[in-house]
Amino acid sequence: MRLLRPVLGVFLIVAWCFAFVASSAAQGTSPGLPKSAVEPKGFTWTETFEGSGNTDGFITDINSTVGYIFNAHFSVDFGIPYSFVQPSTSKTGTTFANGIGNPYTGLTFSQKGSAVNYSTSLNGSIPVSTTAKGLSTGRVTFDWNHHFDHEFDFVTPFLNLGVANSVPDTRYFHRPYISLGSLAHFEAGPEFDIGDKLSVTASGYYILPWGPQKIYERGAKKSGAATTGGPSLTHDGGVNFGVDYELSPMVALSAGYSYSTYYVLNTFSFGIGFNLTSMPKARRRG
Repeated sequence: MRLLRPVLGVFLIVAWCFAFVASSAAQGTSPGLPKSAVEPKGFTWTETFEGSGNTDGFITDINSTVGYIFNAHFSVDFGIPYSFVQPSTSKTGTTFANGIGNPYTGLTFSQKGSAVNYSTSLNGSIPVSTTAKGLSTGRVTFDWNHHFDHEFDFVTPFLNLGVANSVPDTRYFHRPYISLGSLAHFEAGPEFDIGDKLSVTASGYYILPWGPQKIYERGAKKSGAATTGGPSLTHDGGVNFGVDYELSPMVALSAGYSYSTYYVLNTFSFGIGFNLTSMPKARRRG
């Protein structure tokens, strides 16, 4: 229980923030302006290179994602990752590995509201990659996530709630394994906008699995080897801190830190994203 207190404390703070949001809305508070006055529409194309490192090793991936924004409410995307896994030399049974991961797709619905902005996304991956290197579970995976937020000038409290059959990677924490098993995941905290280009995020996260769980170590030497167990196998919780900077309309940088209270693990992460959707427009302006 002592390990849960930092995470539970964050959730209680954010819950209070959302109660304050609802109270403000009931008193007639006007909705905050969207961060972008123009709703995007049409095809999208992004390329990202991100990764994270800790005492378990260093994992990076390149993600190529294309999508289409139908209107202010609906969008869809498709992507393929390519991963590089460098396990710690102290971990036995693993070695350097690289390869194409499972293709993924997602459908998102968004709705802005006077009290709370809401979006829900259903994401899934197809088991195309081999389990030999621990880059796939060999099964279809899904993640149904719900996002809530409200803007108060420069601070935006948010809450993410999701159910999945695999522990999701985040930009703060690329896990040294891929899991298979039912679970719920939570994240909550504030995002601070510092000017037009810089933002800072602090959040608490919690992974609550149930039923049988299975993990595939990334970079495993033994083909298709998996560790099986109960919910404690993938149970996790901790805190995240992130910084995002928009270098230009086409380039965004990020850095982050994650601390797992269950594994007593410090993870540092980085990311660089390229919005190639705006590339033709940039050329025309030149």
